[in-house]
Amino acid sequence: MAINPYFKDYSEEQNLVEDLTIEIIKTMGRDILYIPRENWQPDIVSDILFGEQKGLYYQTAIPIEMYIDSATGFPGQGDIASKFGIEIKDDFYLTVAKKRFIQEIQARLPQITRPREGDLLFFPLAKAIFEINFVEHENPFYQMGKLYSYRLTCQLYNYNEEEFITGNTDVDAVQKDDRGLTGENYEFDRLNTEESATFDILDFTETDPFSEGNY
Repeated sequence: MAINPYFKDYSEEQNLVEDLTIEIIKTMGRDILYIPRENWQPDIVSDILFGEQKGLYYQTAIPIEMYIDSATGFPGQGDIASKFGIEIKDDFYLTVAKKRFIQEIQARLPQITRPREGDLLFFPLAKAIFEINFVEHENPFYQMGKLYSYRLTCQLYNYNEEEFITGNTDVDAVQKDDRGLTGENYEFDRLNTEESATFDILDFTETDPFSEGNY
């Protein structure tokens, strides 16, 4: 049995929902800098050993409003003390309106039709850079038969010798800090300081009793 043809056209309701979505994000959201990645060595696909793409740089930072879904703090595994040192695995969930993304990002960079995995976002409040890991385009699921927003799943960015020439002082400072975080009072500074301090109490003067002097 076919659906009722008299209730099939949702065009006006769709426009209303889309405008309300944009208004809510503009009212309750925050300005985020969208930083698309570019490759100045397109012939180099990836690092064979680690499987990482090389020759990346970032020269554009475009402000756009986004709604912070994780308003009570950064979810994720948090701060982990491993054998490699302190690792910060903070996640970040954001929602951006599709219409606004087209107006602000695609209008300036036509090749970017949606938020891309691997692009970066700068969150001014925490002075931290996050990398987009996944883009969900069906949440909410077809309200009035249409999609109005993207939900971005992001994780704290780890600097890997990329070049930043965006012109934004806070963003470009990532190369000086060499860790993806630019806030002087961010929790990483405290943990890193405490971790360094632990080496002062270790005594390496005792010789190895198991080597019989062959060390």
